[in-house]
Amino acid sequence: MPRSLRRLFATILVFCEPIRVRELWDEFNTYMIEDYKNANKNDHSLDESFFLNCCLKDLTNYLSQHQKNITDYDLPQPTSESITNINKFIVEEKSIKISKEDLDSIRKLNSQQQNAFDSVVHSIDSHAHTIFFIDGPGGTGKTFLYKSILAYIRSKGLIALATATSGIAAMSLPGGRTAHSRFKIPILLDSTSTCFISKQSDLADLIRHASLIIWDEATMAHRHALEALDRTLRDITDIDDFFGGKNIVLGGDFRQVLPVVPNGTRSETIDASLIRAPFWKNVIKIKLMNNMRAINDCLFADFLLRIGNGEENSIKEDMIRVPDEINIPWRGDQTIHDLIDFTFSSLHESSNNKEYIINRAILTPTNESN
Repeated sequence: MPRSLRRLFATILVFCEPIRVRELWDEFNTYMIEDYKNANKNDHSLDESFFLNCCLKDLTNYLSQHQKNITDYDLPQPTSESITNINKFIVEEKSIKISKEDLDSIRKLNSQQQNAFDSVVHSIDSHAHTIFFIDGPGGTGKTFLYKSILAYIRSKGLIALATATSGIAAMSLPGGRTAHSRFKIPILLDSTSTCFISKQSDLADLIRHASLIIWDEATMAHRHALEALDRTLRDITDIDDFFGGKNIVLGGDFRQVLPVVPNGTRSETIDASLIRAPFWKNVIKIKLMNNMRAINDCLFADFLLRIGNGEENSIKEDMIRVPDEINIPWRGDQTIHDLIDFTFSSLHESSNNKEYIINRAILTPTNESN
């Protein structure tokens, strides 16, 4: 991305001390301003010199972080020309690469995913204000669906903000950020909290321009976080409707991790969850039930679903009996060797086969070996 190129250019200046700085600038400045040009391609009043000036101002900011000044180098000096037209948040969002794979994935959606996709796209195209919740157990293709929606919306030149409660989930989405980072959600929350976003800020302007907000793993978030965003969006947009009238896609699986309430009871955990939020009754719920990861093993997929739904026979309150067909009988220390032999059955013959190795793993919930 051009933003990364600008940062790299400044890093080279600071740490590599190149001799022909002006030659480097002349050769690569065109690549460093592509995001500015793309984000403002419809504003014909802005010319190349304006974008170069924006780039020089960015370089000045990067250099100042290392106690350097752009005047220390053989570079053009930025002018005092106003760059208030340039919203760096919007530039960044419009610079997100739309992969061909994600665009092609739209044609590969199953019927349930297609229904969700069509519903979201129709809401945006018709300028409706809809809150969706994509309810799907692990493996049902929620991320695949989100990436398809993001690719489609962004391919139309619109802004779609991709967020998630956890960093790992956010990394799975192109341009993804944690919801706390993107929306400046406070760490300490209560029933009156709002996000740290000034109504006049560039971030607020980005949100106003957004056609869609996706929040994955919303089931993990405390409802006060979502309610804080709701209040903030109403203020930013001056629209007294849930989430300021924005199209919102929430997603997750209530069978998995719920909000963490320290020392909380079951009822307190439920009260902290999404289903207790004031807007929940207005949410359109869409279910994904086809486990795409276990598409060739329906019995195992059904077994996982029964566990998640609390329908599998349990031993005590927190234990279940693992079926014999997926269980390795306990034989003391030999059991570990049995597990290794089963997982890596041809290890000696295939130890140099990269595909063989990366498609196998033994996971353990703790670091204990016994």
